Amino acid sequence: MTKEALLEICKQNGLYRTASLNDKLYCNFKGFSQIACLEDYVNLKALFLEGNVLETLEGLPPLADLKCLYVQQNCIWKISGLEAVPALDTLNISNNQLTKLEGLSCCPGLRTLIATHNHLATLDSVAHLAECKALQTLDLQNNELEDPGIVDILKQIPDLRCLYLKGNPVVSNIKNYRKVLVTSIPSLTYLDDRPVFDNERKIAQAWLEGGLEGERAMRNQLKEEEEERSRKNHEFMMQMRAAGWRERRKRMGLPDGDTDPALDDMSDGEYEFEEEPEELVQARQRLAAYTARPGEEEPADLASARQGLAREGKPIQEGAWASGAAAESDSAIYLQSVKAAQAELDVVRPQQQPRQLPTAQVLIEELDEPCGQKRSGAAEEQGSTPPALSPMTSPSGSEGKDGEGTAAAVSKEGAASGASEGISAAVDINELD
Repeated sequence: MTKEALLEICKQNGLYRTASLNDKLYCNFKGFSQIACLEDYVNLKALFLEGNVLETLEGLPPLADLKCLYVQQNCIWKISGLEAVPALDTLNISNNQLTKLEGLSCCPGLRTLIATHNHLATLDSVAHLAECKALQTLDLQNNELEDPGIVDILKQIPDLRCLYLKGNPVVSNIKNYRKVLVTSIPSLTYLDDRPVFDNERKIAQAWLEGGLEGERAMRNQLKEEEEERSRKNHEFMMQMRAAGWRERRKRMGLPDGDTDPALDDMSDGEYEFEEEPEELVQARQRLAAYTARPGEEEPADLASARQGLAREGKPIQEGAWASGAAAESDSAIYLQSVKAAQAELDVVRPQQQPRQLPTAQVLIEELDEPCGQKRSGAAEEQGSTPPALSPMTSPSGSEGKDGEGTAAAVSKEGAASGASEGISAAVDINELD
């Protein structure tokens, strides 16, 4: 670890080249074997030294503002040299070769200590923790601690909140491990894999004072309290709703009441279902006398009817269900009937020609003719038969170039007939006058 190497690290991580301007320094995974040349980095607040081959913390210069020191995944076998960092708040020294925790009391503000995957085995190896009065988070997972007496050491940490002891034999050696630790450390809020809630603390305290009977009584009491809170919340909500409905009724000019005015017109009776057709009921009863069709899901009411027959002792016959092409005969017959009905409709539709109404031009021509001619024309129209359309005539009255004249004539004659009838009726009324 040289000044040139530290300057290169600052360049790689986008830090300041002026050492005193940096508040963090990333020296992790560089293969450093000792700490040196950090005197110029006086304003550091976080120093990352994990993943090197450090054997000790000696060499740390006075860093009055250093809060976080990360030296995990090294070869440190002894904690020393922390006198230079009295303001240290977080120390991660996991995955090292520690056999004893020491040299931590010189950091009175240390609140977080992570020392997992080391070789801490005896009570003497962790006894120094009792001197760390500000400690709040302690992680000792995956060590070799096995003496239940560690609980007495942890009791001496007044503000311990988070504790992790998983991976140590002591977890199995302490009977009722979680209850013992929860009752022994009143400030504990998180233990191993889950939080410590108030109810758990009350249950553990009741167990400590009255055994299993006390624990059961406390559980019942907590359940009743929870139900009482739920009941009160429900009643309060219903009161709020009733007050809102009363106010709404008052604004709408409706009679006083505590119900929703939108529900006044709704009946309180049960919904009455329509009765099934008698033919469907009889068909279901006949079908229930046979076993179910294999591979098909039946309606629930059919299965219930068959079960009822079985309970009554009536025999259930083995159904001879068709398979293959025979099983599709019903659907094929139905499809053929649908096609035949559609064909009949297609034959009837072309014969039903829509009535053609006279155009405005035809009506004008008819009005220009003398009344006598109109009456005679109307009589001739009534006595004559209009020419029939040829089979090739389309619904619009056209059949190509040769049929244009015929279609126009038919259209004109029909319009003239309608107009002349109306004019004749008008002439007769005038004669009566």
